[in-house]
Amino acid sequence: MTHRRPTDVLAETVEVSGQDVLDVGCGEGQLVRWLRGHGARAVGADCGAEMLNRALQADPEHPECYVDAPGQALPFDDQSFDVVVFSNSLHHIPTADMGLALAEAGRVLRPGGQLYVAEPEIDGPEDSVGYPVIDETEVRTAAQQALDGLDQRQFGPLRRFNYSSETVYESFDQWCDLVVGIDPGRASALDVHKDDLDERFHRLGERRSDGWVFTNHSLVSVATRS
Repeated sequence: MTHRRPTDVLAETVEVSGQDVLDVGCGEGQLVRWLRGHGARAVGADCGAEMLNRALQADPEHPECYVDAPGQALPFDDQSFDVVVFSNSLHHIPTADMGLALAEAGRVLRPGGQLYVAEPEIDGPEDSVGYPVIDETEVRTAAQQALDGLDQRQFGPLRRFNYSSETVYESFDQWCDLVVGIDPGRASALDVHKDDLDERFHRLGERRSDGWVFTNHSLVSVATRS
């Protein structure tokens, strides 16, 4: 199986250089910084205080690039961006608000702009390192259903394709830190199941010189703003 870098897939799918790009659910801001390094005028939005703090700590010279806002209520003017990206973030939006978040993306996109949504494929929970603390089967399904219902008055036909990539963690502790950073409410359940999660992490991951490697299967959806 050939693995690809998520940023390579993004760059090959939509033009980012010289474009105004919004990363919805930017997390620690890695993609925002990559976009800026590839010529984009990039802004990240996230409603997680911990993730935004990490983004600002990693990029203290550009605080204007990180905005505290949920995807379903973006604080930007109409037609402000050429590209809106959801990178593994749509399924973190409350299910009832996923359609609204996609409509907000359409509102802030300029005509001809690109919506790019990369989501984890819908696997059984037993395939996840985080099970039983994390079972995203329902929310991942809801994200694809929201994309199926994309407003055709806002967007042209949806194009979808799959690819696989790798994620590397230095250790189980680093994985735990990210899990809790994304959702601090997981901390207590993680503590209860930590031994089981530790076993799953080391059983499902592949040990290499750069850390513990996990294969990700992603489904990309792309649409053009009408």
